[in-house]
Amino acid sequence: MKRKIVQHGSSSLTITLPKKWVDKYKLKKGDEVNVDDSSATVMVSTEKETALSKKEFHAQTSGVFTKNNLSHLYQLGYDEIEIKFDDPHTLDEIKERVPNLIGFEIIDQKENKVYIKSITNTLESDFDLLLRKSFQITNELAKDTLTALEKSNFSRLTELKNMELLNNKFTDVCLRILNKRGYKHDKKVMQIYEVVKNVERIADQFKYIGNIFQNHNKKIDKELLISFKEAINYYLDFYQMFYKFDPKLKEKIYLHRKKMIKKYLSQLEKSKGNDSLFLHYIISLVEKTYEGAGAYFALVL
Repeated sequence: MKRKIVQHGSSSLTITLPKKWVDKYKLKKGDEVNVDDSSATVMVSTEKETALSKKEFHAQTSGVFTKNNLSHLYQLGYDEIEIKFDDPHTLDEIKERVPNLIGFEIIDQKENKVYIKSITNTLESDFDLLLRKSFQITNELAKDTLTALEKSNFSRLTELKNMELLNNKFTDVCLRILNKRGYKHDKKVMQIYEVVKNVERIADQFKYIGNIFQNHNKKIDKELLISFKEAINYYLDFYQMFYKFDPKLKEKIYLHRKKMIKKYLSQLEKSKGNDSLFLHYIISLVEKTYEGAGAYFALVL
């Protein structure tokens, strides 16, 4: 959009701010904004959140209300949520998910209505720290899952599920911040959003693999473990590159994917039972990593 420059007095020049933007961030006379004039493009920004404060919702309007619906409302950035419901099971779903949503608490509860509120904004001030934590939890989950399978320590896989839940907590709050505050690169919110989503999806693959083998009672085929380790290293290359761009790693991520998938599909054709499921999730791990890396490559252009 274009704005005309208006002269005030002998030395002051002004332009008006778009009303839509002002209303979105609840700006008013006397508020401060940040102005970056280091280039030909002058950037005006605010640290205020968008006006997504309160949501009243009737559970039955979405069909069956699940705990994932509550996660979506959390990610969208609402600070206060009032949920009305007819089915008592809805409350069970809500109570199961609330502990995993950082800062959310049930403030009031009636027979057919529950009121949830965010009681803290402290963690929401540092997106980069929270995203790094999400990566680090996923790294640890990947390595521990591999070790448990290599040592046939299958009971350990049940314990590792808690790490996947922790990953969900941090990726959820990252998505919430993006919806409430945006991103430091305003035109690249979609790309960083995709990175966060794929970090969460990558962690899911380790949970699914754990579900397959948590009650296993025999050694896993060595070739399958080698393939799993390759897929984990592929993900770790993405993690390393995200925090320190390396053209060689970018080339590796682009070129190795097809070779890896071809190898795993060949193994899949000869496998059965749990081994087939294992390979399915190994392939999915590579694909989710590739999708996350693709979003990152767009982010750094």
